[in-house]
Amino acid sequence: MADYQGEKFKEFLDRKDIAVANAAQQLQVTRQTVYQYFKTNNLSREVVNKILTVFETSTEEVFGTNEHKGPRLEAFPLHLAGDPGDFDNDGTRFEELPDGTLRMRVPIIPYKAFAGYLHGFQDKEYYEDLSYTSIEVAKQHRGHYLAFEVRGDSMTTLEPEFFRQSIFEGVKVVARELPKTQWRYKLHTHNWEAWVIVHKTEGILIKQITRHDVEKGIITIHSLNPDKIKYPDQDLYLDDIEQIFNVVKKIDE
Repeated sequence: MADYQGEKFKEFLDRKDIAVANAAQQLQVTRQTVYQYFKTNNLSREVVNKILTVFETSTEEVFGTNEHKGPRLEAFPLHLAGDPGDFDNDGTRFEELPDGTLRMRVPIIPYKAFAGYLHGFQDKEYYEDLSYTSIEVAKQHRGHYLAFEVRGDSMTTLEPEFFRQSIFEGVKVVARELPKTQWRYKLHTHNWEAWVIVHKTEGILIKQITRHDVEKGIITIHSLNPDKIKYPDQDLYLDDIEQIFNVVKKIDE
């Protein structure tokens, strides 16, 4: 088992010329906490995952080992509707423009807030003081919508048969959360070309779901990228997943 020595984290910050105050701000902890990390012989997995996510790095780069991979970040959240119905309870989630176009307002989560998403997405306070954006919609939708910007090439292929389904790095997708109450039934995997999965340890993934074993509570995820050494199909237990979203729209392509 790898040792995640705090001294290695200090050396990483020195190499990257990141001041302690800056590191503390990005990690959303106090400077005293960062200094305590430096003195710790074996940092907890939760702290390690947070470091890897915030600084977009790997265990090998920080701690000199690749025995344990940190959470993957194939998409990060941008826009969030915090209330399943009317996020601010005043009936103004949707706006009809003079030409009849409907726009849906959603709060924006800046990238710097990503590290706290897995820990705070269920807390009301997490969504306070956010700015807002609007996206055009065909009708008034109910549910929890979140916009993600895609990272990496896991959903990219040049194969003619599947090229149209590709989602390239930098593309933004709007996704609707599938409530956990529906996970007990067979997922309509054939209805959606892509899904966003928020996993407790693997991170935020954007994949296809090719199979759902309802009895065992397992889904099989699949990347469009044909490199199956880098992106093999993978079985995930639903108990290890926080949220599942189906991608409903690609924007800013």
